[in-house]
Amino acid sequence: MEVGITRRNIGRLLLLAWAVMLAWLARRQFAQEAATTTAERTRRLEPGAQYFAVLAEGRQIGQLNLAADTLVDGVRLSEQFVLDLPVGDSTRQLARGQQYYLSRALRLRSFTRRVFGIGPGERLDATLGADSILSLSDVEGEGETTGPLRFRVDPDAILPGMLAYRAAFGGHLRVGERFSLPLIELGAGAIRRLEIRVAAESTFVVPDSAVWDSSSAAWVPATTDTVRAWRLDHDAPGAPTHSWVDRGGALVRQETDGGLTLVRSAFEIVGNNYRRGRKAESSAWRRAIPGMRALATAGQLPDASVPLRQFLWGADSAASAAGAARQLNGGRQSLRGETLTVWRDGVDGESKAEARRGLGAAAELAAADEEIRAAAKRAVDHAGTAADSVRALTRWVSQQIATDLGMTAVGTAGGTLRARRGGPDGKARLLAALALASGIPARAVSGIAVLPEGSFAHSWTELWQGRWIAADPTFGQLPASTSLVRFSIGERSRPVDLLPLVASARFLPLRSPR
Repeated sequence: MEVGITRRNIGRLLLLAWAVMLAWLARRQFAQEAATTTAERTRRLEPGAQYFAVLAEGRQIGQLNLAADTLVDGVRLSEQFVLDLPVGDSTRQLARGQQYYLSRALRLRSFTRRVFGIGPGERLDATLGADSILSLSDVEGEGETTGPLRFRVDPDAILPGMLAYRAAFGGHLRVGERFSLPLIELGAGAIRRLEIRVAAESTFVVPDSAVWDSSSAAWVPATTDTVRAWRLDHDAPGAPTHSWVDRGGALVRQETDGGLTLVRSAFEIVGNNYRRGRKAESSAWRRAIPGMRALATAGQLPDASVPLRQFLWGADSAASAAGAARQLNGGRQSLRGETLTVWRDGVDGESKAEARRGLGAAAELAAADEEIRAAAKRAVDHAGTAADSVRALTRWVSQQIATDLGMTAVGTAGGTLRARRGGPDGKARLLAALALASGIPARAVSGIAVLPEGSFAHSWTELWQGRWIAADPTFGQLPASTSLVRFSIGERSRPVDLLPLVASARFLPLRSPR
């Protein structure tokens, strides 16, 4: 074959460029046609609301309200997720409200998330521009802002709350169909491909109104609705999930392996019956739910001396165990079948370049914060190697930043640095930010500490040292205890973030090999 600039090679390059352009135009045309078809189907979308009991281990711990409204030029989806957390002998509510503003083709335009009720309030705003750039701004408490964070996304990218409607009005509700969508992971500031399978079809009888029954002193179904629904198998929340969706895109039921179950019913049954029962019962049973209590407030110091721990992951089936592999594998964790192994010193795996790519756009924020850069420089001033820097940074956050056990604990990296105190979320994020500013790939992670006394919510940091090493700045442990099981990257350990993944998690400690 001839090399160099020849008439033949120029012709080959022109043919290649022409083929690439044709493929791009075909893909663009297909996407436009699909969006047009979806927009036409969306005209049949009927405004409405659904109410769900939120169950953990078979008992109600909160409620979820979903609503869809048609606008002049699009669709608005709303979620109100409320959990009742044990505080002393009573409960307090922690709530997360989310609103999605979509085009008629069900493409994301903007998104707002608010967390309130316990601790500093948080508001996250996301806007998708015409240039396919997603802009994020996160404000916590009294104006502590993270961002703005910007990264490019696919115009068809979704957030988890959009999946049911995109499946229904995208024409995917056929048993056996498989399709995929780009999913935005807000915690990591990244996009991943979400694989969905339409696994089954069934009919549900759902109470849609209620009447007061004086004999049982409770609301009971007055009328019911027979709903035909399709089961979508996916892992949009971060764990294997089965979502039953009707023809109109409304959720009917949802189960997340190891997490929460959502059961649809009439408003009075979901809300009023639950409130009456909650007032009359002790909140003690809630404390036993995995992830309901924070490790930092439990008075338990995790043992960091054990080099390896193994747990039997209580999956409901082999398929569930296989589906959890993406969630639980990676870093210092390995899931084989139903056995989860956690190594104290990490395991060799991906390259440094792969580790950096896995951090997402959020990693860029640390390098832009002058206060964090200055603090990182002071902390590693006398460190000779990257390993020395990791030790120095972990020690600095542990010793210089007080651990705040109160309900108003700061959860952002910058706010924790400026206040010189923060909760485990804030300290984990600060350590990750300091490491990134020092040129060390790092990420804040969250999950549960599996201890003999129970499973507690916690956040810590993973840092790259030829492999992922876990550091716990709350307790000053490097490497961190192998009792810490990671469930999510970039998210927080608040119950509204963590319980959907771990509220029914079952880990049986196994005798580790010597």
